[in-house]
Amino acid sequence: RGDCQRKMERTPVTDPSLRTGGSEPAWTQLPQLNSGRAGTEILFATDEWFAVAGNLNVEEPAVFDPNAFDAEGKLMDGWETRRKRTAGHDWCLMKLGLEGVIRGVEADTSFFTGNQVPRISIQCANLSAPLPLDPWNAKPRKGTKASDEEMAAATACGSDKWETIVPMTPLQPGYFDTCRHFFEVNDNQRYTHMRVNYWPDGGVARLRIYGEVQKDWTSSQTGIVDLASTANGGLGLMASNSHYGRPQNLLGAGRGVNMGDGWETARNPNRPPQFKVDADGMMEIPGNDWCIIQLGVPGKVEKIEMDTIHFKGNYPESCVVESCYAPSATRLTFDPSKQTWKAMLPRTRLSANNLVAFDASSGVIPSESAITHVRLTIYPDGGVSRIRLWGKPEHRSKL
Repeated sequence: RGDCQRKMERTPVTDPSLRTGGSEPAWTQLPQLNSGRAGTEILFATDEWFAVAGNLNVEEPAVFDPNAFDAEGKLMDGWETRRKRTAGHDWCLMKLGLEGVIRGVEADTSFFTGNQVPRISIQCANLSAPLPLDPWNAKPRKGTKASDEEMAAATACGSDKWETIVPMTPLQPGYFDTCRHFFEVNDNQRYTHMRVNYWPDGGVARLRIYGEVQKDWTSSQTGIVDLASTANGGLGLMASNSHYGRPQNLLGAGRGVNMGDGWETARNPNRPPQFKVDADGMMEIPGNDWCIIQLGVPGKVEKIEMDTIHFKGNYPESCVVESCYAPSATRLTFDPSKQTWKAMLPRTRLSANNLVAFDASSGVIPSESAITHVRLTIYPDGGVSRIRLWGKPEHRSKL
């Protein structure tokens, strides 16, 4: 994630294959709660001279063009404030697109090599009512700073008293081996809003807030809902292979934006020199790939949607969907080998770049009782953009 600059060469890394590797905390596989696609909103920023605060929430890695300038100076992909010449420090407020429990924070300073923020801290709050602020992006913000009236209104919200989840911590420049900073959060509080503090000014390319979505199910649910969607608390727990995309992508909002916005596995290195098919026309293959999905809320599934949009030369030949009920298992304790799996969709053909729905009339075996987890198996390998598991939630006061 995130193109960085190589420290020794002091030049941009523009080849995606050179992105930082190495070990990442397990919580980076959780949903990004501040996803721009999920509706995260910037509510206030002290200054957006070089680059606007909304760039922090972009899912894609930051990019860099050494020749890109405008009237304000160097164009940067992140949130960058001007060099401060007054008292105080820069900060911004945002409403999370996905509300929930934060498990970790990644601050990425890619390409900010002489202008990165030297220190950062993050505060959060769980608010039941909107902040009394005018819509922030109702007018262009790049190349501007907050007015005195806007600063007074934002200060009056008291966000400086919110809970601190990341204390003031140094950040390193955005070179290849120093750009990514990981902060584990040990706090089970549900949060809806966040304050990002720059100490005192500068730029950060991306801020990724990872956690578990907590949807309030107290309001009555009418009809069926997507029990597995990220917005409803669904989690992509694990997979046999996630070479090109993680299973959490399967549960994202809308249809996939490109081939990278889905779950895709590597080609099976043990595939035979020549494929054969059985009497039913299905491929005879050694092995398969699978992923496990934890529903956001237990429920009875009535309809399954499989979407292979963008997967035109690498879609799976077929898939199987199974379910189990493990209400006491957590994302950290769930063991698929200890579950009793029941068929929901027998091995069924898929096709390229296509959205198809299955119900009781087209192969789905409806759930007789509530389920909590689903196993999607694909043959022999390949990529799927989205899976939707439509059903009725089991009555729960709160997830």
